[in-house]
Amino acid sequence: MYTNELSETETPEPVVDVLRTMSEEERYLRNMRKAIRTIERLTENEPSNNIYKIKQELMKIEKILKQTRLTDLIEEDVEQRIRPVKSEMPEWEEQANRSFGQRLEDALKQVEFELSGNYPLLKVLFYTLEVKLYNNNVTIWYGPQQERLDTCKPIPEVVAKKLLASHKKITSRNFDDEIFLLHLYEAYKATAHRSKKTIGDSIPVSDIILEYALLTQNKNFKINPVKSSYREYGRVFFSYDLYQLKQRTIEDHVLSLVTATRAYTRRRSGFIWIPSNERGDGTYISHIKFREV
Repeated sequence: MYTNELSETETPEPVVDVLRTMSEEERYLRNMRKAIRTIERLTENEPSNNIYKIKQELMKIEKILKQTRLTDLIEEDVEQRIRPVKSEMPEWEEQANRSFGQRLEDALKQVEFELSGNYPLLKVLFYTLEVKLYNNNVTIWYGPQQERLDTCKPIPEVVAKKLLASHKKITSRNFDDEIFLLHLYEAYKATAHRSKKTIGDSIPVSDIILEYALLTQNKNFKINPVKSSYREYGRVFFSYDLYQLKQRTIEDHVLSLVTATRAYTRRRSGFIWIPSNERGDGTYISHIKFREV
């Protein structure tokens, strides 16, 4: 006798939502056509100026090809359309780099900065400009990619403006050799006491920075330690202040900066970079100590 019941060894076939599948494929094809047309438009005139946008559209196409069930039917045609674009991309990228580099150099000259280095890492004084045209961004670093200062789109005038603002923020602060050294010595002694160490011992630089930042806060913060009263002071300021410090001796003790070994450079908290000159050379230190003279 006929029965439509499944036996214990049989499993039901999966139900395929045909309409939903068709709808998805229509959307994939629509987006594919849109991406291809966009690439055609972007490559008609000065494609080197549109590297980022072209790459974004190529990524969209590659993603769709992985998602659609019609890959076997459309992949060959799509590849034929975008293959010439892919082959030209290296040359367009080189053109884009040359063009951006020249325009950036001109923009930096307007604010009296001199550009050097090679892509993707360009140099200005003790700053690094990490240029990623294919990601449509430029990252401004203090030192050799040590402390991130800012990010922006690769627009030369914007990069120059942001770099100048960061430079002024770092270098235009009031600085007095004697006061800085005094506060540094006080921070060192306080940290050494809390760590049950004696004067002359090496203290981790990260501990010193924290103590110094708290020690030098204004009266309002010490009375009511809230964020709005906090005076910004971090690793970049501390690094630059050590760089511009000329006086090293206080109360018969001389400041000594301990060069970081490889073990201490594995973690950002274990060291700090200090410029040696305005060309961008520098040293890594892990500890600070005041030794008796």
